[in-house]
Amino acid sequence: MKLGKLKNNPTVGVIAPAYIPVQERLEQGILYLENRGFHVKRGNTLSLAHGYFAGDDSQRLSDLHQMFLDPEVDLIICARGGWGGLRIVDKLDYDLIANHPKPFIGYSDVTTLQLAIWKMTGMPSLSGPMVAVEMGRGIEAFTAEHFWGQIYNRSEKYPISLSESGGQIFRAGKAKGTLLGGCLSMVAGLLGTPYIPDFTDTILFLEDVGEKPYRIDRYLAQLTQAGVFEKIKGLILGKFEDCVEDPGEVTFSLPEILSDYFRHINLPVIVEFPYGHGAKKITMPIGGECELDAQSGIISFANIFST
Repeated sequence: MKLGKLKNNPTVGVIAPAYIPVQERLEQGILYLENRGFHVKRGNTLSLAHGYFAGDDSQRLSDLHQMFLDPEVDLIICARGGWGGLRIVDKLDYDLIANHPKPFIGYSDVTTLQLAIWKMTGMPSLSGPMVAVEMGRGIEAFTAEHFWGQIYNRSEKYPISLSESGGQIFRAGKAKGTLLGGCLSMVAGLLGTPYIPDFTDTILFLEDVGEKPYRIDRYLAQLTQAGVFEKIKGLILGKFEDCVEDPGEVTFSLPEILSDYFRHINLPVIVEFPYGHGAKKITMPIGGECELDAQSGIISFANIFST
């Protein structure tokens, strides 16, 4: 499935499918979109609160469904992540989404919804900047370039060089496959559910934020025992923002953990690739085809929009 090409002056639907957004950042993010010429339709969840959620499960679910149904909404950008997607993946109307496909953008907890939607419908989405996060606090030029560059890309491919992005080759090689992944803890949380994709012949990308090294170790062990790394064709690892031990804590460092899992893996591996929780990020087209050349240092994403 490919997504439709965006029309001129599109309408953005903004929802909060997980945590409550910071209102000041939300308003700044909406202003950013309006200044770029977008019409903005606010979801009901932007003004709701239920504990730490932006509305209870049924309200967040309804908001998501309404944005996919709304014929005026051309793309959906989440306000922020947090936690909550796994509570509603079993209640999503996947037929509704499949019959009204449109760009669905976010990262962090949104990973859960994006992977479930891909598994159940084949609809691609974008792991990219969010309204009350990057757009609301002053989006970096690099991040904006590689977000809007993919949104409005009219070529068949979107290549990224490691020299430009700062990614590094950990294990050389070449691979091609469907790009799947996102926030590591959310990917691990989907294991054992009906909503985890089949990772056979895919390029897997993983990152996380604020997790102690032992927790990263645990998630990677979980994916290893589930056989995920035996199925994939290539691996792209992000920066794992703020995933550090406490001062004086007896631990392995994050680089030691990653080396322990991947130094002997027989496939190309990129590390330190910017996406996900870092302010500087490449938007990742979940469900699109990806060519990973960990010899010349080029990652090429197939366009998930009709050209």
